[in-house]
Amino acid sequence: MQQLSAKWSWLLCGRPDNEETSATELPRDSSVTNGPSPSASSQAASTSDQASTTAIDERFELDDLSSMIGTLSLNAAGAEPSYLGASSAFAFARFMKPSIRQAVASLPPEISSISRSQSHGHASYPPEPCPLPDYQTAVKLSNAYFQNIHPQYPFLHEPTFRLWETVLEDPFEAMSSLGYDPVPLYFLNMVYAIGALLKPGLGYSAEQLYVSAMLYIDEIICNDNLECIQAILCSAAYSLRSAKGTSHWKLGGQALRQCVNLGYHRNQKRLRSTLNPLQRELQKRAFWSAYVMECSAAVMLGRPLSLHYQEIDAEFPLDIKESQISSTGIYGAPRSLTSEPSTMMTHAIHGFRIRALIGRIQTTLYSDSTLRDATIRQALIEHLSDELEEWYAARPPPMTPPDGGALSFFVSADWYEANYNYAVLQLFRPQITDTKTSASDGIFLKCLNTSRQTCHIFRRQYFGKPMAYTWSALHELFLAGLTYLYCLWMSPAARQVSRHDEVSNTCTDCTMVLVILAERWPEAAPFRNIFEVLASRTMTMMTDSHQGKEVMPIAIGPEQETYPEGLSQWMAGMSDTGITTGVDWLLSELIDEFPAPE
Repeated sequence: MQQLSAKWSWLLCGRPDNEETSATELPRDSSVTNGPSPSASSQAASTSDQASTTAIDERFELDDLSSMIGTLSLNAAGAEPSYLGASSAFAFARFMKPSIRQAVASLPPEISSISRSQSHGHASYPPEPCPLPDYQTAVKLSNAYFQNIHPQYPFLHEPTFRLWETVLEDPFEAMSSLGYDPVPLYFLNMVYAIGALLKPGLGYSAEQLYVSAMLYIDEIICNDNLECIQAILCSAAYSLRSAKGTSHWKLGGQALRQCVNLGYHRNQKRLRSTLNPLQRELQKRAFWSAYVMECSAAVMLGRPLSLHYQEIDAEFPLDIKESQISSTGIYGAPRSLTSEPSTMMTHAIHGFRIRALIGRIQTTLYSDSTLRDATIRQALIEHLSDELEEWYAARPPPMTPPDGGALSFFVSADWYEANYNYAVLQLFRPQITDTKTSASDGIFLKCLNTSRQTCHIFRRQYFGKPMAYTWSALHELFLAGLTYLYCLWMSPAARQVSRHDEVSNTCTDCTMVLVILAERWPEAAPFRNIFEVLASRTMTMMTDSHQGKEVMPIAIGPEQETYPEGLSQWMAGMSDTGITTGVDWLLSELIDEFPAPE
C-alpha cells in the first residue's frame, strides 16, 4: 500500500518533488518518489537561484507572436525552468495583458483572487483501489469509452477487450480466468476509469479505478513492447479529461519515444515485419495515436514536436472495420473510395491528418527561429493553407453520434469544422500580431469570422448536452474568444463589419460555454472570469466606436513586459498538467501584482 500511495502521489501531483528526474520515465517502485530530501543548505541555495531566475531576459523582442516565449522558474527545489512557446495561450494572452490589467482592476476580491489552496489543494489521502464494476455497469462504462474515445485514439483492439470483459458476468469465473494477469486487469480498470470520467453518474469513482489500474502498470511498462505503449496511452487519455494526473504532454511524448524506439514510425514494408495482421495494425494505430496526442499537447504549450513529420514514413492504419481484423488475417477489402461508406477508421485517419498538419504549422511558423524572409514565410503559409483546404474538402460525412448523445467532441457533427477553424487561427494568428508588418484587412476579417464561428460551434455542442470537457476544448475556445476580441480592438475593418448585436451574441456564446465548463470543472473558472471582463470592456469599446469615438488599439496590444514572481506558479501548473491548469496563477498575479494605471 505504501508503494501504491507513493505511485498515486506521483501520478496525481505530477511529481512535484522529482522535477530533476527525466520526464520520460514512469515510476517503477516507491524509491522513485521517496528519495532523500535535499539538505537545508541546498534548499536555501535553490531558493536564491529561483529569485534570480524569475525575471525574463528583457533582450527578447516582443515584435511578433513567434518571438513571444516564456521561461519561468518553478517554486520547487532544484526545478528546471519550464517553457511555453508562441502557440500557447500564455503567449497570446501577453498581447492582451495591458487590457487585462486595466479590466480586472475593478473585479471584486471574491472573483479576482484565486486561492492557492484551490490550485494545490490541502493534504488529503489518496483514493483507495476498488473492485472491478459489476458486468452491467462495466459494459456501460466501456461503451462510453469505445463510442467516444476509441474512434479518435484507436490504439486498443475492442474485440480483445470484450473477451476480457465477458468474464465479469461470473465473478468466480473472473477470478479464475483473469487471475493476477496484469495486462487485462490494467486495461479493464483504465477503460472503466475513463468511462467513469465520461459518465460520472454510474456510481464508480474514476480516481479509484485509476488507482486500481496503477497496481498493475509496473509489470507492463517494464517491457519495450506494444502493450507498454498502449498502457501509457491509456494514462494519457485519462489525463486529457481529468484535472488530476500526469501531464498528457509528458505521457504522449513517452509513448511516442517508445514507438520510435521500436521503429513504429517507419514503413513496415521497409522493416520487413513478420508480425500477424492484428499486431501490424495495432502498431500503426498506437503510433499515430501517440503522435497526434503529443502533437496536440505540444501545440497547446508552444513546445517543439518530439518527432517531425518529415521523419515519418509509417503508413496510416487500414481503413477497415475492427471486426474484420484478427491475428489470423484480414477479412474483406479496406475502404478505398470516398463513395464507400465510412468506417470508424475513416474518421480516425482524417483526424490523424489534420493534427499532423497543425503540427507542421507549429513547426514551420512558430518554432523555426531561422525563418526571417517574409516572402518565404508567406509562401509557406499559402502552401499550408492549400493543404488545409484540401483536407477540409476531403472530409467524410460526420459520424453518427452514439445513443444518448456525443460525450466527446470528436464524434460530434462539428468536429471537422472546429479543427479546420483551429488550424486557420494557428496559421494566421502570427500575422495579426506582427507589429513589423501590418496584416491586411482580409486576414483580420478571416480570423474574426473564424473565431466567431468557433464560439458558436462550442455553444452548440456544450449547451444543454452531456459533452465531456477536455483541456484542448478549453484551450481552443479561450484562444478563439481572445482572437475575436483582439481583432475587434486592432482592426478598424473588423469593427466596421461587426454589428453590436453580433458581437454581443459571440461574446455571450463564448462566456456561456466557459460558465458551463467552470461548473463542471473548477479549474476553468479563471478563464470564465477574465473573458467576462474583457468581453464587457470590448462591448463598451464597440459602443464608443459606433458613436464615432476614437479607439486606441494600444489599450489591448503588447507593451514592455515585466513578469511578477507569481507567474512561476502559473508555469508550474501549466507544465505539470500539460496544459492550462495553472492559468489561475496568471490571472491572480495580473490582478494582485500588476497595478492599475494611474
